[in-house]
Amino acid sequence: MLQNRATLKQIRFHLLSELRQIYTENESDSIVRLIMEHFGYPLSVSLREPDIIPASSVHAQINDIVTDIHTGSPIQYILGYTYFCDLKLEVDKQVLIPRPETEEMVEHIKVRTKNPIHRIIDLGTGSGCIALALKQYFPGAEVWGVDLSQEALRVASENSRKNSLQVNWDEMDLMSPDSIEESLLFDLVVSNPPYVMNSERELMARNVTEFEPESALFVEDDDPLIFYSAIASFCKIHLADRGEIWVEINEQLGSETASLFKKEGFSKVHILRDIHGKDRYINARR
Repeated sequence: MLQNRATLKQIRFHLLSELRQIYTENESDSIVRLIMEHFGYPLSVSLREPDIIPASSVHAQINDIVTDIHTGSPIQYILGYTYFCDLKLEVDKQVLIPRPETEEMVEHIKVRTKNPIHRIIDLGTGSGCIALALKQYFPGAEVWGVDLSQEALRVASENSRKNSLQVNWDEMDLMSPDSIEESLLFDLVVSNPPYVMNSERELMARNVTEFEPESALFVEDDDPLIFYSAIASFCKIHLADRGEIWVEINEQLGSETASLFKKEGFSKVHILRDIHGKDRYINARR
């Protein structure tokens, strides 16, 4: 238990000690930095003025956060927000916590997309992180974010409002996308669909499997590409000429996912690796 007169230095050591019981050293360092920044003490302040004693209310709140962390709850849900492509985004248990790999995909799109982008759609938008980041990078484009979950759309809409980014939010079931007008064409179709096979569940951390929405994570082992088939079907109708598809994928199913898009008639299908060297994204075109 953190004492009321603890300094910034003592708070950091206390947090690291508690977190390293659950997380790796690197993960613990990142979470401590988030917590300290949340209370207005970025790392530069903690290092420059380690003997500062925060208000007793800060000590009490940090004790509550540590208690929540020990339940397995992710720090992003505890704090109620996270950062993605320099956007501060609200997150709760209704939406998946945005991953660095997804942020990396958005950065790939920003750098590699050369054709004019007039319309963008994010299929399965969740917190809205991809749609909002792309609106930030392509401000002249009309952007749609669609999801089956009304609760997810509520979170995405709030993130849109807080970041002053205009996105069209729509309820849509990717398996039967009737709500999108057939005549509506998109220059960029993006998705981070569920792709973790149920058999991989036991390999994942408890703070993921017990707290994040299963419907945004898992697929059945006997049909792990079900959502990519749906994305391909959507794109056959709604992808504009010279339009591009970007999807995040299961690292074990790179060649299978690429083959699916090729069989559906898309050209220039490329598998890209993430920063860890794992097959993580597919880029395809008409």
